[in-house]
Amino acid sequence: MTEHTPSLREKLEGSKKYLQNADLKGANLEGADLEGAELGGADMRGANLKKIFLSEAKISNADLSEADLSNANLSGADLNKSNLGGANLQYAYIRRADLRGANLSETNLSKANLRECALFKSWVKKADCSEANMQNIKGAQMHMQGSVLKGTKLEGADLSGARLDNVDFEDAGLQTANLSRANLKGANFNRADLRGANLRYVVGLTREQIKLAMIDKKTLLPNYLKVKWSSETAFEILDHKN
Repeated sequence: MTEHTPSLREKLEGSKKYLQNADLKGANLEGADLEGAELGGADMRGANLKKIFLSEAKISNADLSEADLSNANLSGADLNKSNLGGANLQYAYIRRADLRGANLSETNLSKANLRECALFKSWVKKADCSEANMQNIKGAQMHMQGSVLKGTKLEGADLSGARLDNVDFEDAGLQTANLSRANLKGANFNRADLRGANLRYVVGLTREQIKLAMIDKKTLLPNYLKVKWSSETAFEILDHKN
């Protein structure tokens, strides 16, 4: 009778609590069940983590750069200060994960679910977040320069003090979002929904940007941009020169 030799995946699934600082660079862990695993400081650079189940896992200070996490489940995971630069997180389910201080620059987050994630002071520069669900994220002081958020759901998001220079918000939903003190220089708000959003004290916002967006009487604009409403939907933007 041939003795079964456990695969790497099977070994890891049986050792979930003892994987801190594990060397998993380039490993094939597609579909593995590592719910609640202790992976703090692990090296998973370039690993195949498609459809992996990492819900509630402890992955802080880990290196997942260039890893394939498409369709992965990272809900409630602790990814504090982890490196996900260049990773593929398309369609990933990341709801309520802790991504404070994490690096997500140049990642593919398109159609991912990041609803209610903690993203305080995270780096998400030049990332593709198109059509992602980022509703109610806690993203104060995020760095998102040059990212694409076309059609992204950002209702109720806290983006106060965030660096949003040259971000593409075309068709994004930003209803009741807090962008107070954010840098919006060069951002594209074409057809973006800013109804009820807080844009007080922002930097770099122009009336040309606002004209491309959808606003209402509950939208809070910076003091240098005055709105004259002629009806419930028609308005004229006046700046400090008028």
